[in-house]
Amino acid sequence: MGFPTNETDELWKDLYRFGISKITEEEAKKLPHPTLPIPGTKDYLIQLDIWHELHCLNDLRMLLYPERFPGLAAVTDENGVIDRTSIEFRHWDHCVDSIREALMCHADVAPIPFRVNFPANKVIVPRLATTHTCRNFKKIQEWAKAHRAGAWSYKVTPEQAEEIMRASGFDNAPWEDIQDQYMAFPGNPYFKYWREHPEEAERARQEAAEGKKELA
Repeated sequence: MGFPTNETDELWKDLYRFGISKITEEEAKKLPHPTLPIPGTKDYLIQLDIWHELHCLNDLRMLLYPERFPGLAAVTDENGVIDRTSIEFRHWDHCVDSIREALMCHADVAPIPFRVNFPANKVIVPRLATTHTCRNFKKIQEWAKAHRAGAWSYKVTPEQAEEIMRASGFDNAPWEDIQDQYMAFPGNPYFKYWREHPEEAERARQEAAEGKKELA
């Protein structure tokens, strides 16, 4: 840690710079929630959550150094007022909650002993350098390197989208869409409203679809 340098910035990215992973159809069938196939292949898309968590942590780290990273300045006006409704700020809010959820989920219960801070202050302090039971992080990185999804496009044609959705197992209902977005951005009032009014989300989507047909 310490003050960031070009070297430490790259080391942070190296922790999670593995992109999206691919798994087989048989492996995809074992997932608790369905995922999407990679267009034009027999493989399916996943991302290990640890990469998302580290990406979020790195984003928050960079906020500590506004003189080096432009993130906070980009959402601050000329009067110094931060736009907390911006997509960027809501993303940071999402990151805080995502890391909280991950910490609570994995709940490291390694016991931290105490010691006397002598001779500096002669007070009792925790000895944070304790022993943890860890997963083999290098092995996880190796798996991700071996299962990179490779080059593929997030953008698809309407026809490709229909085929992907047909094969995915999703019901593609507005409730499913909004539920996912609200879980990702729990502080966002927009997603909160639509989550609580799924019938309006359905009507809005139908109207949008009809509008596209008329334009065509």
